[in-house]
Amino acid sequence: MIDIEKPFKLENITVHPKTDELSYCGKTIAIKSMAMKVICYFAKNKDIVISRDCLRNDLWQNPTTSNHTINNHIYSLRQSLAQLDDQTKFFHTVTGTKNGYRLLADVTQETIQPISSSTGLNASKLSDERAHNKNKLNKTKLRSLILPSFLIVTCIIIFLSQETKFYNHATALTSHAGQEQNPAISLDGDIIIYANRTRRPFTWELYASKVQTPLQPTKVFSSMANHDNFVSISPNKKYIAFIRYAKGAEGIYIANFNADSLTAHNEKLTIPLSAVNSTPAISWLNNSQFFYTAKKTALAPLKIYLYDLATNRSEQVTSPPINTVGDFAVVVSPDRNWLAIMRADNLHGYQLYLYHLSTKTLMKTQVTNTEQRLNISFSDDSLKVYFVDQQGFLSSYDIKKKIITKISAQQHMGYWPLKVPGKEQFIMQEDWGLSPLTAQIIKTNNPRVGGDGASEVVVNNGLSIAAVEGIANGGLIFASVKPNQQIEIWKYQHGKVFKLNEFHETIEYREPLNLHWSKNTNTALLSINKTCRIIDIDSGKDTPLCPDNENIYAGRFSYDGQSIFLASFDNSNAIEIGVSGYPVNHIPELGSVNSIHQNSDGSFYYSKEPSFDIYHFNPTTGENTQIVKRTFVYHRYSGNDFVVTAKGIYYMDRIAVTKNSIYYYDFSSKKSEYIIDSKGNYPSLVISEDERFIYLIESTNHDSKLLLIE
Repeated sequence: MIDIEKPFKLENITVHPKTDELSYCGKTIAIKSMAMKVICYFAKNKDIVISRDCLRNDLWQNPTTSNHTINNHIYSLRQSLAQLDDQTKFFHTVTGTKNGYRLLADVTQETIQPISSSTGLNASKLSDERAHNKNKLNKTKLRSLILPSFLIVTCIIIFLSQETKFYNHATALTSHAGQEQNPAISLDGDIIIYANRTRRPFTWELYASKVQTPLQPTKVFSSMANHDNFVSISPNKKYIAFIRYAKGAEGIYIANFNADSLTAHNEKLTIPLSAVNSTPAISWLNNSQFFYTAKKTALAPLKIYLYDLATNRSEQVTSPPINTVGDFAVVVSPDRNWLAIMRADNLHGYQLYLYHLSTKTLMKTQVTNTEQRLNISFSDDSLKVYFVDQQGFLSSYDIKKKIITKISAQQHMGYWPLKVPGKEQFIMQEDWGLSPLTAQIIKTNNPRVGGDGASEVVVNNGLSIAAVEGIANGGLIFASVKPNQQIEIWKYQHGKVFKLNEFHETIEYREPLNLHWSKNTNTALLSINKTCRIIDIDSGKDTPLCPDNENIYAGRFSYDGQSIFLASFDNSNAIEIGVSGYPVNHIPELGSVNSIHQNSDGSFYYSKEPSFDIYHFNPTTGENTQIVKRTFVYHRYSGNDFVVTAKGIYYMDRIAVTKNSIYYYDFSSKKSEYIIDSKGNYPSLVISEDERFIYLIESTNHDSKLLLIE
């Protein structure tokens, strides 16, 4: 293994990491520090295709670093190497499914022996020294045999003690039918408690087991239909705090816990919560206090509070920016010095913060992510934080050294890593998105136009379906997510489902995404990776369209198909681009939009951040009018959570926490009516051209386990 702290060679060029220099045949040139980091990174990963995502996360440690920036650094590095050796190809650009760069040059490193200063000795003196050395060697023969063995053993011990521990072996920890989620473990590592749901529409219930015998769980509460989740165990194992979604009594409860029988009783509603607090985090500080997250209204950010059992009062701990979703995943360190927080930014990315409980100071770290699998945990000594990185690798962050390290060679083993105290093990939640039968597309006979409301499954391709859009002749195109998180484009036509094979699958294409079809053409728009691409709906071939620097999503074609309207991640205003990608015009009248529909008269219907209420904009008068007031939309990035027809608007809304439905707003009566329930939270709604059918993505029943990672 190359030691990148010491000089090494790329072919014949000597690399000097400490001085940021390259040398060859007596010539030395200086390079930038980032260029040296790139060289060292590739030298450590010889013969491996390195994606741009790996470079932006491991070297730049910034997921928003553009491909243009990375490409320029590689180009500049090639130019520097060519100054010394223009006959060797050092880096190869890899295209296709696995695109990126691979180091071609040989990497070598030798121990350089010091040069003797006695070059002027005469032959006889050299001969005498050789004889003396030979005699000395003979006298110490036994010692010379023992010493190398001792040094080898010592080096192996040192190497093993410094080598990063990798966790790659996963075994099922639970065996329930249904799904498990949100495990909590006692401070001594003896007891695990988690939520299980057998199948929809059953509720979540708590189960507990000894870590030594995890396949022998006990139901924590004997009653059914409590809808309990997000549990946390007090340090002395005498209490549990959890959220209960029982209708009319929602909130955080505290119950007495029996560590021997693994059951709880005397549960008491302690902190009433409204329906907008659907996923609070809870973490005990000591036996009488715990932290939790909550927000006061649907538009407010999540904040962290400290609840005290003795005083029955909560104290606010953090104040995230008001234009963000707020603070997630609050976890107390074992030594009670740190509070780890995943804070959302205003673009729906997340960053790890560490809050020092004594000094009450907040420290930003380099750990960032755009996924929503956000739970974190601490090492036993409280010096490291464990998390799953953007590429799906189990990773650690060293608080003192401020270093991020991958600690698994496998991607997507699970998420929500929970360190088992006192053991080199983690408990992780199996990723539902990596399980088969995650979601399917259903067709419902529209009751509004005389249908009976009956539904049937029309697509189930064994993958997670992330977005769907209608096309001509009752067809659909949709995006599926593979187990490696890459995106595929599929088509449904005349009762048949097939993959569009010319779509360029790449690790750079990640959710969130959105599809929209240009009527009477074979063209659709794919909004993805903060830009957009044109898709041929017959072959899947995709070509770039939107400028990379616009930071946009949720694209929809204009009424005449000659331009495209997109929302902006920075919520400043809408953007209009031509179907060729230019010109790019900003529309200040449409501020904080989420998705935009243009009408035949040039006016617009659009949903507005952060409420997702639907508005009408008349460009002639400049008037904005609220048409539909909505309670909750699960996913801000979609452009397909409402569909405008000639006489009204079909839209999605979630009136209650567990009840997603489709509604219809009638233009003439200016009233909304309920149409059908929507089983899943996927904000992708398709109405057939004759309005006879409603197409939706819905979650399906499948099993997922808690995993033990070693």
